[in-house]
Amino acid sequence: MSYQNIFITGSTGVVGKPLLRKIVENNHNVYGLSRSKHHNELFNNLNVTKIEGDILSDNLEEKLSNKNIDAIFHVAGVNQMCSKNPDYMFNANIEGTKNILNLGNQLGIKKFIYTSSAVTLGEKLGTEGNEESKHRGYFLSKYEESKFLAEEEAFRFKKEFDFVSVNPSSVQGPGRVSGTAKLLISTLSKKYPPLIKNHLSVVDIDDCTHGHYNALIHGRNNERYVLNSFQSTSEELIKVLKNLSTWNGNPVYIPKLGLKVIAPIGDLYKVFSNSPPVLCTESARVLTHGHQYNGSKAKDELQIPYTNLEAFIKKTVNWLIDNQYIHLSKI
Repeated sequence: MSYQNIFITGSTGVVGKPLLRKIVENNHNVYGLSRSKHHNELFNNLNVTKIEGDILSDNLEEKLSNKNIDAIFHVAGVNQMCSKNPDYMFNANIEGTKNILNLGNQLGIKKFIYTSSAVTLGEKLGTEGNEESKHRGYFLSKYEESKFLAEEEAFRFKKEFDFVSVNPSSVQGPGRVSGTAKLLISTLSKKYPPLIKNHLSVVDIDDCTHGHYNALIHGRNNERYVLNSFQSTSEELIKVLKNLSTWNGNPVYIPKLGLKVIAPIGDLYKVFSNSPPVLCTESARVLTHGHQYNGSKAKDELQIPYTNLEAFIKKTVNWLIDNQYIHLSKI
Protein backbone atom coordinates (compact mmCIF):
# COMPACT_ATOMS: atom_id res chain seq x y z
CA MET A 1 0.00 0.00 0.00
CA SER A 2 1.39 3.40 -1.04
CA TYR A 3 0.03 5.27 1.98
CA GLN A 4 -0.01 2.72 4.80
CA ASN A 5 0.31 5.14 7.73
CA ILE A 6 -1.97 8.17 7.82
CA PHE A 7 -2.27 11.11 10.21
CA ILE A 8 -5.56 13.01 10.27
CA THR A 9 -6.63 16.25 11.93
CA GLY A 10 -10.26 17.17 12.54
CA SER A 11 -11.26 13.51 12.59
CA THR A 12 -14.27 13.97 14.87
CA GLY A 13 -16.03 16.73 12.92
CA VAL A 14 -18.74 16.65 10.26
CA VAL A 15 -16.30 15.95 7.43
CA GLY A 16 -13.62 14.18 9.47
CA LYS A 17 -15.60 11.46 11.22
CA PRO A 18 -16.92 9.64 8.12
CA LEU A 19 -13.53 10.14 6.46
CA LEU A 20 -11.84 8.58 9.49
CA ARG A 21 -14.07 5.51 9.12
CA LYS A 22 -13.37 5.37 5.38
CA ILE A 23 -9.61 5.39 5.93
CA VAL A 24 -9.86 2.67 8.57
CA GLU A 25 -12.11 0.54 6.33
CA ASN A 26 -9.41 0.70 3.66
CA ASN A 27 -6.91 -0.92 6.05
CA HIS A 28 -4.61 2.01 6.73
CA ASN A 29 -2.89 2.51 10.06
CA VAL A 30 -4.47 5.71 11.34
CA TYR A 31 -3.25 8.30 13.83
CA GLY A 32 -5.87 10.85 14.87
CA LEU A 33 -5.18 14.24 16.43
CA SER A 34 -7.36 15.13 19.42
CA ARG A 35 -7.04 17.08 22.63
CA SER A 36 -10.32 15.81 24.07
CA LYS A 37 -10.94 12.62 26.04
CA HIS A 38 -14.50 12.59 24.69
CA HIS A 39 -13.22 10.92 21.51
CA ASN A 40 -11.26 8.11 23.16
CA GLU A 41 -14.11 5.62 22.70
CA LEU A 42 -14.43 6.42 18.98
CA PHE A 43 -10.70 5.98 18.43
CA ASN A 44 -10.57 2.77 20.46
CA ASN A 45 -13.52 1.25 18.59
CA LEU A 46 -11.87 2.00 15.25
CA ASN A 47 -8.39 0.98 16.40
CA VAL A 48 -7.11 4.50 15.74
CA THR A 49 -4.05 5.69 17.65
CA LYS A 50 -4.77 8.97 19.39
CA ILE A 51 -2.19 11.74 19.18
CA GLU A 52 -2.82 14.33 21.88
CA GLY A 53 -2.62 17.96 20.84
CA ASP A 54 -4.12 20.40 18.37
CA ILE A 55 -3.19 21.88 15.01
CA LEU A 56 -1.16 24.64 16.67
CA SER A 57 0.88 22.27 18.87
CA ASP A 58 4.63 22.57 18.39
CA ASN A 59 5.52 19.03 19.51
CA LEU A 60 3.62 16.93 16.97
CA GLU A 61 6.78 15.96 15.10
CA GLU A 62 8.18 14.47 18.31
CA LYS A 63 5.01 12.40 18.84
CA LEU A 64 4.90 11.13 15.24
CA SER A 65 8.57 10.83 14.31
CA ASN A 66 8.67 7.03 14.70
CA LYS A 67 5.28 6.33 13.03
CA ASN A 68 6.52 6.41 9.42
CA ILE A 69 3.63 8.66 8.36
CA ASP A 70 3.05 8.47 4.60
CA ALA A 71 0.18 10.95 4.21
CA ILE A 72 -1.71 13.63 6.11
CA PHE A 73 -5.37 14.58 5.87
CA HIS A 74 -5.67 18.09 7.29
CA VAL A 75 -9.42 18.43 7.85
CA ALA A 76 -9.45 20.56 11.01
CA GLY A 77 -10.63 24.14 10.74
CA VAL A 78 -12.94 26.68 12.32
CA ASN A 79 -16.14 28.00 10.73
CA GLN A 80 -17.70 30.90 12.60
CA MET A 81 -20.34 33.35 11.45
CA CYS A 82 -21.23 36.65 13.14
CA SER A 83 -18.37 36.18 15.60
CA LYS A 84 -17.53 39.03 17.94
CA ASN A 85 -13.84 38.14 17.70
CA PRO A 86 -12.80 36.07 14.64
CA ASP A 87 -9.09 36.12 15.58
CA TYR A 88 -9.16 32.51 16.80
CA MET A 89 -10.71 31.38 13.51
CA PHE A 90 -8.02 33.16 11.48
CA ASN A 91 -5.27 31.74 13.67
CA ALA A 92 -6.58 28.17 13.46
CA ASN A 93 -7.31 28.24 9.74
CA ILE A 94 -4.13 29.98 8.62
CA GLU A 95 -1.42 29.32 11.21
CA GLY A 96 -2.82 25.88 12.01
CA THR A 97 -2.59 24.91 8.33
CA LYS A 98 0.98 26.19 8.05
CA ASN A 99 1.91 24.24 11.17
CA ILE A 100 0.57 20.96 9.77
CA LEU A 101 2.23 21.61 6.40
CA ASN A 102 5.52 22.10 8.21
CA LEU A 103 4.85 18.86 10.08
CA GLY A 104 4.54 17.12 6.72
CA ASN A 105 8.01 18.32 5.78
CA GLN A 106 9.41 17.24 9.13
CA LEU A 107 7.94 13.75 8.80
CA GLY A 108 8.95 13.31 5.16
CA ILE A 109 5.44 12.39 4.01
CA LYS A 110 4.49 11.56 0.41
CA LYS A 111 1.11 13.32 0.13
CA PHE A 112 -0.98 15.96 1.90
CA ILE A 113 -4.76 16.29 1.44
CA TYR A 114 -6.02 19.68 2.57
CA THR A 115 -9.68 20.41 3.31
CA SER A 116 -10.28 23.90 1.99
CA SER A 117 -13.74 25.22 1.03
CA ALA A 118 -15.61 26.13 -2.12
CA VAL A 119 -16.09 29.63 -0.69
CA THR A 120 -12.46 30.36 -1.59
CA LEU A 121 -13.50 30.43 -5.26
CA GLY A 122 -15.11 33.83 -4.66
CA GLU A 123 -17.37 33.55 -7.72
CA LYS A 124 -19.25 36.71 -8.71
CA LEU A 125 -22.97 36.97 -8.02
CA GLY A 126 -24.99 34.90 -10.48
CA THR A 127 -22.00 33.04 -11.91
CA GLU A 128 -20.89 29.42 -11.51
CA GLY A 129 -17.76 28.84 -9.48
CA ASN A 130 -15.11 26.29 -10.44
CA GLU A 131 -11.41 25.68 -9.93
CA GLU A 132 -10.50 28.39 -12.44
CA SER A 133 -12.78 31.12 -11.05
CA LYS A 134 -11.27 34.53 -10.46
CA HIS A 135 -12.11 35.82 -7.00
CA ARG A 136 -14.56 38.72 -6.99
CA GLY A 137 -12.13 40.81 -4.94
CA TYR A 138 -14.09 41.12 -1.71
CA PHE A 139 -15.20 38.65 0.97
CA LEU A 140 -18.75 37.81 1.96
CA SER A 141 -17.67 36.67 5.43
CA LYS A 142 -14.71 36.47 7.76
CA TYR A 143 -14.80 32.69 7.31
CA GLU A 144 -14.39 33.06 3.55
CA GLU A 145 -11.49 35.45 4.10
CA SER A 146 -9.74 33.11 6.56
CA LYS A 147 -10.07 30.08 4.27
CA PHE A 148 -9.00 32.07 1.20
CA LEU A 149 -5.85 33.26 2.96
CA ALA A 150 -5.18 29.79 4.38
CA GLU A 151 -5.46 28.16 0.95
CA GLU A 152 -3.23 30.86 -0.54
CA GLU A 153 -0.60 30.18 2.14
CA ALA A 154 -0.92 26.43 1.60
CA PHE A 155 -0.19 26.60 -2.12
CA ARG A 156 2.66 29.06 -1.53
CA PHE A 157 4.23 27.02 1.28
CA LYS A 158 7.51 25.32 0.34
CA LYS A 159 6.49 21.67 0.42
CA GLU A 160 8.52 18.49 0.00
CA PHE A 161 5.50 16.32 -0.82
CA ASP A 162 2.52 16.19 -3.17
CA PHE A 163 -0.28 18.55 -2.15
CA VAL A 164 -3.98 18.39 -3.08
CA SER A 165 -6.68 20.88 -2.05
CA VAL A 166 -10.24 19.57 -1.67
CA ASN A 167 -12.90 22.31 -1.74
CA PRO A 168 -16.31 21.06 -0.59
CA SER A 169 -19.47 23.10 -1.08
CA SER A 170 -22.10 22.97 1.71
CA VAL A 171 -21.69 19.52 3.27
CA GLN A 172 -25.11 18.03 4.07
CA GLY A 173 -26.72 14.66 4.69
CA PRO A 174 -27.11 11.98 7.36
CA GLY A 175 -25.13 12.82 10.49
CA ARG A 176 -25.23 16.59 10.00
CA VAL A 177 -27.57 18.57 12.25
CA SER A 178 -25.48 21.66 12.95
CA GLY A 179 -24.86 24.83 10.97
CA THR A 180 -26.87 25.15 7.77
CA ALA A 181 -28.42 21.71 8.38
CA LYS A 182 -30.56 23.40 11.03
CA LEU A 183 -32.35 25.23 8.22
CA LEU A 184 -33.59 21.97 6.68
CA ILE A 185 -34.71 20.64 10.05
CA SER A 186 -36.47 23.92 10.84
CA THR A 187 -38.16 23.99 7.44
CA LEU A 188 -39.50 20.44 7.76
CA SER A 189 -40.78 21.19 11.27
CA LYS A 190 -42.91 24.19 10.28
CA LYS A 191 -46.06 24.78 8.26
CA TYR A 192 -44.92 28.21 7.08
CA PRO A 193 -41.12 28.28 7.27
CA PRO A 194 -39.36 31.56 6.41
CA LEU A 195 -36.99 31.16 3.44
CA ILE A 196 -35.34 33.25 0.76
CA LYS A 197 -35.23 32.52 -2.97
CA ASN A 198 -31.69 31.58 -3.85
CA HIS A 199 -29.26 29.23 -5.59
CA LEU A 200 -27.91 26.35 -3.50
CA SER A 201 -24.94 24.05 -3.99
CA VAL A 202 -24.64 20.92 -1.87
CA VAL A 203 -22.16 18.07 -1.55
CA ASP A 204 -23.65 14.92 -0.08
CA ILE A 205 -21.67 13.85 2.98
CA ASP A 206 -20.83 10.46 1.47
CA ASP A 207 -19.68 12.12 -1.76
CA CYS A 208 -17.52 14.44 0.34
CA THR A 209 -15.95 11.44 2.05
CA HIS A 210 -15.28 9.67 -1.26
CA GLY A 211 -13.83 12.87 -2.71
CA HIS A 212 -11.35 13.26 0.12
CA TYR A 213 -10.21 9.65 0.10
CA ASN A 214 -10.00 9.49 -3.69
CA ALA A 215 -7.91 12.67 -3.64
CA LEU A 216 -5.29 10.61 -1.84
CA ILE A 217 -5.38 7.96 -4.56
CA HIS A 218 -6.05 10.00 -7.71
CA GLY A 219 -5.50 13.67 -6.85
CA ARG A 220 -2.84 15.47 -8.87
CA ASN A 221 -0.12 17.51 -7.21
CA ASN A 222 -0.85 21.22 -6.69
CA GLU A 223 -4.43 20.89 -7.95
CA ARG A 224 -7.67 21.77 -6.23
CA TYR A 225 -10.93 19.91 -6.60
CA VAL A 226 -14.37 21.38 -5.96
CA LEU A 227 -16.75 18.82 -4.47
CA ASN A 228 -20.39 19.50 -5.38
CA SER A 229 -23.09 16.87 -5.82
CA PHE A 230 -25.84 19.09 -7.23
CA GLN A 231 -27.12 22.61 -7.71
CA SER A 232 -30.68 23.66 -6.95
CA THR A 233 -32.80 26.67 -6.19
CA SER A 234 -34.62 26.93 -2.89
CA GLU A 235 -37.92 26.71 -4.79
CA GLU A 236 -36.87 23.57 -6.65
CA LEU A 237 -35.71 21.98 -3.41
CA ILE A 238 -39.09 22.66 -1.78
CA LYS A 239 -40.90 21.21 -4.80
CA VAL A 240 -38.90 17.98 -4.65
CA LEU A 241 -39.37 17.75 -0.88
CA LYS A 242 -43.13 17.99 -1.32
CA ASN A 243 -43.20 15.43 -4.11
CA LEU A 244 -41.15 12.87 -2.19
CA SER A 245 -42.30 13.33 1.41
CA THR A 246 -45.44 13.85 3.46
CA TRP A 247 -44.38 17.40 4.37
CA ASN A 248 -46.97 19.88 3.12
CA GLY A 249 -45.57 23.20 4.29
CA ASN A 250 -45.82 26.49 2.45
CA PRO A 251 -42.69 28.64 2.74
CA VAL A 252 -42.93 32.36 3.30
CA TYR A 253 -40.23 33.91 1.13
CA ILE A 254 -38.49 36.89 2.70
CA PRO A 255 -37.25 39.59 0.29
CA LYS A 256 -33.45 39.75 0.19
CA LEU A 257 -33.59 43.50 0.76
CA GLY A 258 -35.57 42.95 3.94
CA LEU A 259 -32.92 40.54 5.20
CA LYS A 260 -30.19 43.11 4.56
CA VAL A 261 -32.19 45.85 6.30
CA ILE A 262 -32.64 43.93 9.57
CA ALA A 263 -29.15 42.36 9.61
CA PRO A 264 -27.44 45.35 11.35
CA ILE A 265 -29.54 44.61 14.43
CA GLY A 266 -27.45 41.47 14.81
CA ASP A 267 -24.25 43.50 14.50
CA LEU A 268 -25.42 45.64 17.40
CA TYR A 269 -26.42 42.56 19.41
CA LYS A 270 -22.97 40.96 19.19
CA VAL A 271 -21.34 44.14 20.54
CA PHE A 272 -23.14 43.65 23.85
CA SER A 273 -23.35 39.84 23.92
CA ASN A 274 -20.88 36.98 24.13
CA SER A 275 -23.04 34.76 21.92
CA PRO A 276 -23.31 35.24 18.13
CA PRO A 277 -26.64 36.51 16.74
CA VAL A 278 -28.80 34.42 14.43
CA LEU A 279 -28.40 37.03 11.69
CA CYS A 280 -25.81 39.74 11.08
CA THR A 281 -24.49 41.68 8.09
CA GLU A 282 -22.00 39.03 6.99
CA SER A 283 -24.48 36.14 7.24
CA ALA A 284 -27.03 38.24 5.30
CA ARG A 285 -24.40 38.76 2.56
CA VAL A 286 -23.80 35.01 2.37
CA LEU A 287 -27.51 34.15 2.34
CA THR A 288 -28.44 36.70 -0.31
CA HIS A 289 -25.46 35.88 -2.54
CA GLY A 290 -26.14 32.14 -2.84
CA HIS A 291 -23.72 29.78 -4.53
CA GLN A 292 -23.51 27.83 -7.78
CA TYR A 293 -20.55 25.45 -7.87
CA ASN A 294 -19.35 23.07 -10.56
CA GLY A 295 -17.88 19.82 -9.23
CA SER A 296 -17.31 18.11 -12.60
CA LYS A 297 -13.49 18.12 -12.38
CA ALA A 298 -13.61 16.14 -9.14
CA LYS A 299 -16.28 13.83 -10.56
CA ASP A 300 -14.03 12.94 -13.49
CA GLU A 301 -10.55 12.95 -11.97
CA LEU A 302 -11.43 11.69 -8.48
CA GLN A 303 -14.02 9.24 -9.81
CA ILE A 304 -16.94 10.34 -7.62
CA PRO A 305 -20.43 9.00 -8.50
CA TYR A 306 -22.29 12.07 -7.23
CA THR A 307 -25.62 11.71 -5.44
CA ASN A 308 -28.53 13.50 -7.16
CA LEU A 309 -31.05 15.78 -5.45
CA GLU A 310 -33.83 13.18 -5.15
CA ALA A 311 -31.59 10.48 -3.67
CA PHE A 312 -30.06 13.02 -1.29
CA ILE A 313 -33.46 14.12 0.00
CA LYS A 314 -34.68 10.56 0.49
CA LYS A 315 -31.76 9.39 2.58
CA THR A 316 -31.41 12.66 4.51
CA VAL A 317 -35.10 12.94 5.40
CA ASN A 318 -35.25 9.26 6.41
CA TRP A 319 -32.19 9.70 8.64
CA LEU A 320 -33.72 12.76 10.30
CA ILE A 321 -36.92 10.78 10.91
CA ASP A 322 -35.05 7.76 12.31
CA ASN A 323 -33.18 10.02 14.71
CA GLN A 324 -36.34 11.95 15.70
CA TYR A 325 -35.25 15.36 14.46
CA ILE A 326 -38.43 15.63 12.39
CA HIS A 327 -41.80 13.87 12.56
CA LEU A 328 -42.90 12.73 9.12
CA SER A 329 -43.57 9.41 7.41
CA LYS A 330 -40.48 7.75 5.94
CA ILE A 331 -40.00 8.06 2.20
